[in-house]
Amino acid sequence: MVTRITAPADGLPPLRDTPASVAEVAGILARGHGPVAVDTERASSFRLDDRAFLIQLRRAGSGTVLIDPETVPRETRGLATVMNGLPWVLHAAHTDLPCLVSLGWRPAELHDTQIAGKLLGLGQVGLAGMLEEMLGVTVAKDHGRDDWSRRPLGTDLLTYAALDVELLLDLHDEARRRLDEAGRAGWYRQECSAVLATAAHPVAVPGWRELKGVGALTSPRSLALVQRLWYVRTVAAVGADRPPATVLATSDIIAVASHPARARETLAGVLARPGRGRGRPDRRLTVFGTSLEEALHRAVDDALGEDPAFLPVPFRSRGTAVPDHRTWREEYPLAAEISDGFRACAEDVAGDLGIGVDTLIVMKTLRSAAWTCATGAREVLLRDARLRDPDVDPDPVGVLEDFVTSVLDQRGLRPWQCGLLAPGFVATVADAVGGDPGAGLS
Repeated sequence: MVTRITAPADGLPPLRDTPASVAEVAGILARGHGPVAVDTERASSFRLDDRAFLIQLRRAGSGTVLIDPETVPRETRGLATVMNGLPWVLHAAHTDLPCLVSLGWRPAELHDTQIAGKLLGLGQVGLAGMLEEMLGVTVAKDHGRDDWSRRPLGTDLLTYAALDVELLLDLHDEARRRLDEAGRAGWYRQECSAVLATAAHPVAVPGWRELKGVGALTSPRSLALVQRLWYVRTVAAVGADRPPATVLATSDIIAVASHPARARETLAGVLARPGRGRGRPDRRLTVFGTSLEEALHRAVDDALGEDPAFLPVPFRSRGTAVPDHRTWREEYPLAAEISDGFRACAEDVAGDLGIGVDTLIVMKTLRSAAWTCATGAREVLLRDARLRDPDVDPDPVGVLEDFVTSVLDQRGLRPWQCGLLAPGFVATVADAVGGDPGAGLS
């Protein structure tokens, strides 16, 4: 039987939104013991970035604390002296860590219950699903997309937020117990460490070269258009504290930049769309005192009139880029064969363990590893044959073991993943090249 939780067991704690009330949090946490459960509520669909507008904390002996970091940022940052010395428990930590690191917070040790759920092979790894499956309770998850930047926050929203950490420590304890029983606690520690290393970076607004679709533009003039339009969009978004996409959609920037000769007409069409919202730039916004519409037109004019000597230079591939995998079967059959073998191996291992394939290795990484193995196997075998002591028997499989393991390690796979995948991957490469130093891509 599943129990529905609708309110915190100890009652709804007050929202701490004054310097004095936030200053008390350090003492409250100090009276507790064990790790601290942490969660955040953000509003990137309504505001410039993914910063936190509410922080929820819970520690045994301390209870639940709700903090408004937007209203009292200085005092919230000051809590780093306490928070940074504690182990944290989060769910889907990669989504919360950037906004917390932006406040100067960083866990001494990270625990992620979603990672635990994936390693245990649970069907549902969302917080509500795991609470139901592992603890037999359920909580409402109907306010995650609300505008958490609006004030005041209603009782229903604060209750929802408090319940996100109400049972997180209990969930962590049960998940760790099951991981220990399954012999996967070491895997869990490696995964949590990897998330802490890769996700604990401050929130940042993407640069213009990071926009989706820029990689397909090869004309310096097109890149200049992207750069100028992105700059106007960013200035307007920062000034209004609005998501950049609601100022000017990335797809519209790429559309204007794709055909410089028609850039003015394309921009005019974008600006002429009826209504407001993501599909239509907001004419009410300004950029350095100029209307958004005027600033966008000026950006296009400046980009089209820029001296060719000062135009942005497209990124040049150094020959290490992986071709579209959809072309491999016809153009790069060895890469296709190895990729298919890697995928079959990963699916077999994941099936035996009862976990998702993506928990072992994501497909993009798998294909990248397959491409490198297809293009590099010949070279490593030839180099070994050339440099090996003539009195030492050849060991092509051993050479390939070192090579494949190195390829996986360079792509960020953790030791537990390498240990499970490398034997099958090595066999795949060995079969594909036949141990023949002369084997190549085709």
